[in-house]
Amino acid sequence: MGRSRSRAVVVYATLSLALWVLLGPLGLGAGIDLPSFDFLPRKRTSGNTRDHGIRSTSPDTKRLQNLKLTSMLSHAAGFSVIENLYWYNSTYFFLTDQPWQFPDLTRVANFDLSSQPHSEDEIAAKIWNIWLGPVSPEVQEKHQLGSSISLDDAEEMFANPVILDSPMMINNDPKFINHMYHWLGETFLGAWRVWSNYALRTGLTLPNFKTVAFIKAWTRSDLPPGTPNDLVWDDLPGANKWFTEKFFPGVTIEDRPIWEERAESGKIFLIPMAVIADRRGGHWGPSAAWKPWGDVLRLPVSSDWLVNLRDRVLENYAGPFSLKRSTRKPKLLYLSRQSAGRSLRDQDHEDLVIELQKLHVEGLVDYEEVEFDKSVPFQDQVAKISTVDILVAVHGNGLTHTLWMSPGGYVFEMQPAGCTVTDYSPLAITNQIQHYMVHETTFCTPRDCPKRGCEKDAGINSDSIPVTPSVITDQIRLIVAGEAENEVDIPIR
Repeated sequence: MGRSRSRAVVVYATLSLALWVLLGPLGLGAGIDLPSFDFLPRKRTSGNTRDHGIRSTSPDTKRLQNLKLTSMLSHAAGFSVIENLYWYNSTYFFLTDQPWQFPDLTRVANFDLSSQPHSEDEIAAKIWNIWLGPVSPEVQEKHQLGSSISLDDAEEMFANPVILDSPMMINNDPKFINHMYHWLGETFLGAWRVWSNYALRTGLTLPNFKTVAFIKAWTRSDLPPGTPNDLVWDDLPGANKWFTEKFFPGVTIEDRPIWEERAESGKIFLIPMAVIADRRGGHWGPSAAWKPWGDVLRLPVSSDWLVNLRDRVLENYAGPFSLKRSTRKPKLLYLSRQSAGRSLRDQDHEDLVIELQKLHVEGLVDYEEVEFDKSVPFQDQVAKISTVDILVAVHGNGLTHTLWMSPGGYVFEMQPAGCTVTDYSPLAITNQIQHYMVHETTFCTPRDCPKRGCEKDAGINSDSIPVTPSVITDQIRLIVAGEAENEVDIPIR
């Protein structure tokens, strides 16, 4: 019955269509109504739908695609990976039709390092939002994210920027980098972490940075007369320049005069891929804890994210130190600084050396004492530290080398009893190193240590820091025996 009905419908439709085609030209088909088949399924073929989906048919699609829109690819307070970053007259521009993808701009880029509450003119970044006009009188432009711009105006303003080499790492601060720890252990470390997080999230093989830009700091040799020395990026020993060039062979290092010239040119510049490190933005993060990398170091990364850097520094190493690791006993290094300003009390230093040597005599460790000064090349310093399992040192710049230890090691950092200055313990933690803060007669692990700071009259820069050696050596014996309770689950090799 159903088949007969379908056949009849087809015959009827065919005859009706034939009559309409034959009689239409004679004007006789106007009164003939084609049948309505409401009982048959319909398929929409109009508008911009295809197979129950949607595709833009607007010519604006190609116009938007021809514009290089800005995207935030990875971010933690103070550190950002940004695709298609524009720069004009000392301000970063984010060109987008998705303004809500960008975080609070105070955590991305600022003009200075002030810790005071932000005002709009202190933020060094601006969103240009490709939007249509408001949909009702109640929609006020002043409440929008960024500044609205039409597609026509966006094409006129951003269509032909000057393209800079990328990937580019940008240090957005004028101060606190002319020191190995503040550059390597804070600003660079945070930038490398967010870049490594982007690699983890995407699975991409990321290229080396072609440019490292210190856009607000001078090179020491170009510092204008009367300008404070803390406004340079290169430290006196030369560590910042040496490490940066070892990390990224052939890198171009740019400084403030180059960017001042660009600002004066009146041109818009485009960085196809950029990493911005902004100290003030990091300090405003919820996990800052007195340091700019409190949030960024919580981003997940591949376990070898620092090994990668160490291997770059030691590639083709031919110095005096062996890179072979001991397979029999842990290697213990006492990094002394008795000739520096911050040091142990002389008698305590001598007693500590005696007790550490006993561990060697007992066959528990291979022990060595060394002091890094300007006569020891940086490559040799990294080589020495890279083979160390247990590092003992007074609070100081040398503990930046914790970054070059292999994950699974131990660090004993000695400070005055009334001080807990957490500059270096996060470096150990992020490298999967167990850290012990030694306070004369006791020690604590990072999560149990007092809050950051020094008690009155207990300055961190003392040249007579007291220490009881057995506090360190007793714990080392437990480590070697496998009996130490640690925050990081890392067995000794």
